[in-house]
Amino acid sequence: MPPEFPSAREPVTFAGGVLDPYRHVCAFVDAPWVDPVFDPFIADGVERGDRLLYLVDPATSAAPVNRLRRLGFDAGALLEDHRAEVRTWTETYLRGGSFDQAAMLDVLDEVLVAQRSPRIRMLCDMGWAAGRADLDALIEFEARANFIHAQHDHLVICSYEATKFDGAFVVDILRTHPMVLIGGMLQENPFFIPPSEFLDERDARAVS
Repeated sequence: MPPEFPSAREPVTFAGGVLDPYRHVCAFVDAPWVDPVFDPFIADGVERGDRLLYLVDPATSAAPVNRLRRLGFDAGALLEDHRAEVRTWTETYLRGGSFDQAAMLDVLDEVLVAQRSPRIRMLCDMGWAAGRADLDALIEFEARANFIHAQHDHLVICSYEATKFDGAFVVDILRTHPMVLIGGMLQENPFFIPPSEFLDERDARAVS
């Protein structure tokens, strides 16, 4: 029998920090799902009765499930009970063959705002964006996603491999996440800019 769901506002720890009140994290890691920094966060979620939602590369869709097994959980039962779910980039970020930020914001709204319980721990492999020409759209999306994240108590971690992106992109991505994981430690992000201010700044830059 699964444990009782926690209070929607019960704080959660990740990598030595507390994910409350900010629950939108930019994580710079060498490899999503393989980095052991995620293991306690995932195990804690299962034990508390939270729901795990992975957004992954179709080529590595089995990796989160295998990781759950290595952590000692019955991955098949978690999937069957909808306490763990794996969605691929082609079902989410790249649905329709390309990135449409409006469509992906709708996905977040549907998945996170419309589903209040149990609490979701959403882990997003952002590797699909590496080498793409439309990164401005992704930066704007990450900023606008904060408006959605302010409406729920779920936990969202966006994992980037910094070596696959240029410095200007990394700086802007930092400015769109209130929490950041660097060097295996979570901290409140000093570079974060509230989304309205960030988007106004970008609009002003575009017309100047």
